[in-house]
Amino acid sequence: SCPAEAITMIAAERKPEEKALYREEKYAATYEINMLRCIFCGLCEEACPKEAIYLDGPIVPSDYLRKDFIYGKDKLVEAPLEVK
Repeated sequence: SCPAEAITMIAAERKPEEKALYREEKYAATYEINMLRCIFCGLCEEACPKEAIYLDGPIVPSDYLRKDFIYGKDKLVEAPLEVK
């Protein structure tokens, strides 16, 4: 649903021994948002079935390296930065 193709998601199926880790049969093994490609249109918010994506707060902090603008699951669950 991303017109800028900023979201990369690779699905995986839950193995029997992973039943405690994931509620759903399928889950996102890799989930990344490339903030350099994102156009902040909000279509990802509307399409997300779990309401886990929302655009709020500062748009993108500045940085020096391009790789720091690709947000994986680990960075997406962090608390947002406060802007003063």
